[in-house]
Amino acid sequence: MCSANLHTLIFICSISTLLRSAIAQLEIPPIACPEYFRYVSDGFTYYGLITLPQVAVGRAEVRAHFCQRGLPTSGFHGRISPYPDESTVVRNVFNHQPATFRVDFDNPSNPPKLTLLSLDGNDLCLSSDYPPPNSWSKLFYQLYTYKAGGNSITISNGPIRLRPIDLDPRPNYYQTDPIYPPFGPNFFRNPSVSNKFNTPTTRSTEVTRKPTVNTNSAVASGDLAGICGKEGNVVRGFVYGGDEVSRGQFPWLTAIYNKVPDGLNFKCGGTLISRRTVISAAHCFNDLKKDQIVLYFGRYNLQSYSEDSIVLREVKQLIIHTDYVINQPNADLALLQIEALEKFSEYIKPICLSELDESPPVGKTASVIGWGYKSEEEKNISSLPKVVDVKVVSNGDCLSSSEAFQTIVTDKTICAGNRDGTGPCIGDSGGALMLFRNNRWVLRGVVSAGHSSHYHCDLFQYVVYCDTVKYMTWIRQNLLD
Repeated sequence: MCSANLHTLIFICSISTLLRSAIAQLEIPPIACPEYFRYVSDGFTYYGLITLPQVAVGRAEVRAHFCQRGLPTSGFHGRISPYPDESTVVRNVFNHQPATFRVDFDNPSNPPKLTLLSLDGNDLCLSSDYPPPNSWSKLFYQLYTYKAGGNSITISNGPIRLRPIDLDPRPNYYQTDPIYPPFGPNFFRNPSVSNKFNTPTTRSTEVTRKPTVNTNSAVASGDLAGICGKEGNVVRGFVYGGDEVSRGQFPWLTAIYNKVPDGLNFKCGGTLISRRTVISAAHCFNDLKKDQIVLYFGRYNLQSYSEDSIVLREVKQLIIHTDYVINQPNADLALLQIEALEKFSEYIKPICLSELDESPPVGKTASVIGWGYKSEEEKNISSLPKVVDVKVVSNGDCLSSSEAFQTIVTDKTICAGNRDGTGPCIGDSGGALMLFRNNRWVLRGVVSAGHSSHYHCDLFQYVVYCDTVKYMTWIRQNLLD
């Protein structure tokens, strides 16, 4: 027995050695700028490393184009990410040290050819495409590094330019980008750390398709009534039942960050209600001032700043409802006024507001969306947003379900939930409770509080929302079009 195992081990080791040797002998593409880019092998696959000697503090965009022989082999067409992690890269930029980015490829065993590398629009190197048939990908990453000084941020004056290298004529990119198939110890609040909704395996999923349209088309932002509450017309599977949403599905979803000494920290969700106003929960800003807040519109993947059409705004005015009391969901509302968004797009649109005299939606199904904690076991914000349908219940049902609700459920709150492990969790505070009516989404509440203990969300209990209809007069009085 021991002899057989030894021979087997020797055989496996020999095969492994041969495989490593074969991969090592694989001809990697020529590199136009080896001082900025190189291929790295872990013995079986390849990834790329971009090393930039100097990157300016502030906003820096790294762009890389690649060409591959043949057609795409999967729906994934590559990714640029800070290496080894974002905090290290930010620290290096502050210290005027090289910034390194990792490039993951569609087919890591057969790396593509780098055809363009640029920093802040300045081409560092260019190379020609492979002859047809070929496929290619255009990747980019936006790094945001801010130095905090009190309640303000400062950035350096302009980008630092690196020496460009020209070895081949500039490739002709005539194609379009390819499209691939808490209230005390017992309630949760927003986290101060940088969320999927739990999805029960027994819930069914329905998938439909929407037609292909130009996702970069913009519309005038003046006529809110004509565009509010309409989902972005993007190519995607529309999933019901507590699963990940696609980018552009809910284009009013806003990511709210607070400034910290080494960058930005995800704080809460928000909802765009006009081209100059976002609504969120007041408790998200208990310890913050307006100049400590940054809003991102069009964000989808919180781990990537390379998404097209992202818009960043700082807050010009933070308005907390005068009736808000810490640890109470009544009037748990904040309006964030910003510099006007010039255009709306498939990724950025406002939600519709409810009417003043609407009755409580008891018995109806509403939807909640956010980046909150992935699960009770994973206390990290989800990189992608999740949506879940929840049933609205009466205050009586809510009060009878738990003694803890006695002091927080009022005629100005909404109680909703499935009590099956799905729903909003830490990090979803400030997000919208939405109703779908007449083919439009309408804002009906803001995520305020739910059961939790030691950062564990108890989603077998109801969640309490601030009822925005009860405060609609205040909202409209402070809303900037």
